[in-house]
Amino acid sequence: MKEKYIKMRNSGRYDINWFYKYFDKSIDIHNFTAVFQTGDLNLILEHLDKKFNLTTLTDSKGKFIKVCE
Repeated sequence: MKEKYIKMRNSGRYDINWFYKYFDKSIDIHNFTAVFQTGDLNLILEHLDKKFNLTTLTDSKGKFIKVCE
């Protein structure tokens, strides 16, 4: 899961199915997607970066460059 997350994170293209598999699956994918889209993606990504113990590289203006181990 971690390797897939790193690839997804660095490409900037996020797969809702990956998040669905990672997080609680007690609801169906359609409801999960609806709830997920109301959240702050940056906070979710920050949480996962910490959870996977990744280093986030940003430019001098704080713009995301990539994550790495």
